Amino acid sequence: MPIACTLPTIAEARAQVEKWLAFDADYALTSERSDSALIIRYAKVDDSISRLRDLVEVEQRCCAFVDWAIDESSTDLRLIARGSEEQLAALNVPMPHNA
Repeated sequence: MPIACTLPTIAEARAQVEKWLAFDADYALTSERSDSALIIRYAKVDDSISRLRDLVEVEQRCCAFVDWAIDESSTDLRLIARGSEEQLAALNVPMPHNA
């Protein structure tokens, strides 16, 4: 599977990045990255759950080279992206800084 975004247009890719930027600005708490996983923790409220589900639904289609998961079982909301170091490096998901 190619390591590239498969959104059909640059405008759609740009819009997705802008949605991530806005979402991160609203809810991002901390992030951590290893060679095989990226975990970003977000404030857990109804709006963040809904928006993250929508964002991940798009990412599962356009960046299917990474395994995307949402963990809602903790007091925070966690996005978990798993893949190789090369696959994770190819993501255009802005990383918040650790708080």
